[in-house]
Amino acid sequence: MPSVDGLGVERIWSGYIDYTPDAVPVIDRPGPRGLVVATGFSGHGFALGPIGALLASQLAAGDEPEVDVHPFRLARFAEGDLASDELHF
Repeated sequence: MPSVDGLGVERIWSGYIDYTPDAVPVIDRPGPRGLVVATGFSGHGFALGPIGALLASQLAAGDEPEVDVHPFRLARFAEGDLASDELHF
């Protein structure tokens, strides 16, 4: 790219982007006791952050979540319960 020859780099960012095969986050208490998993939000950016944090905090407190977290369970991968055929990356 001759047009950028001689240009310097001002800033670089690098990081791990976590998303799941079905692009749906995991929000679950899979065990052992006290463990709460809330990951895989990168497919949705900040959109699910507030509700994800609320649900994770309710699970951590041992409360019943305000929203059904069954679709977000970790076991869906082992069960093959994924809607990945509908996703396009």
